[in-house]
Amino acid sequence: MAAIGRAFEVMQEIENQASKRIPSSLTSRINQAAGRGSIPVSADFFEMIKKSLEYSRLTEGAFDITIGAVTELYHFEDGQGTLPDPSAIRQKLPLVGYQQIQLDEERRTVGLGRPGAMIDLGGIAKGFAVNKAVESLKESGIKAGIVNAGGDIRLFGYKPGHKLWRIGIQHPRKPDQVIASLEITDQSIVTSGDYERFFIRGGVRYHHILDPKTGYPARGCQSVTIVSETATDAMSAGIFVLGPEKGMALIERLPQIEGLIIDREGKAFVSSGLRSRLVWRDSH
Repeated sequence: MAAIGRAFEVMQEIENQASKRIPSSLTSRINQAAGRGSIPVSADFFEMIKKSLEYSRLTEGAFDITIGAVTELYHFEDGQGTLPDPSAIRQKLPLVGYQQIQLDEERRTVGLGRPGAMIDLGGIAKGFAVNKAVESLKESGIKAGIVNAGGDIRLFGYKPGHKLWRIGIQHPRKPDQVIASLEITDQSIVTSGDYERFFIRGGVRYHHILDPKTGYPARGCQSVTIVSETATDAMSAGIFVLGPEKGMALIERLPQIEGLIIDREGKAFVSSGLRSRLVWRDSH
């Protein structure tokens, strides 16, 4: 169907602009120009950067796309992972700080203030692409559907028979099991977990959700699931870094989102608006 093809094209274009692994991408060009100037960008890319800054402010810096200078030290992308030398992390940490991102609304440019700084949009691009794909499908007249980008899911309309969609939430330590499920429509469900990209060294799990303040993987959670109107992987990642107590306090302050946090011991924290909607499949 042409509408589905167009939605895939929308998502691919966002990937082409956002991926730091593509040398010609806008992300790569901004990183290459760090400390030397700004780069003209597309309207969608500019919107994505603005949204990333909103999430940075909401989470008090727990979500920060300028973590890129540190994430590249871990080499999660190659499927193996590297434990960086502590001195290398200390050297890169001063390059992290979302306040250095330079936006010019009139010229629609994006820049980084510090030479060597890097943005990494891995924590926001998937959700942004999902939202844009849903917009495209709706504009094409599609009345119901699911868009799923590696665990970032947004649903709209109803299944045949006017039924809600039922979505399972993966158990963070049992990959073949779900820990809970809920029925949903016209919302998104996004999970960030320490089981997605990780490696084990000396019995310690090193995963891709890094704390921008330390440069090391955040340790308070196993997974964070956010239910909201639009896909917000940046929010799930930021709350993961905040940890269960601060993270749940933030969720409860924001009326537009609900959440399930599994802490590092496997204990579940559920927001007040989500408790009655979850159907549990395992002890919690």
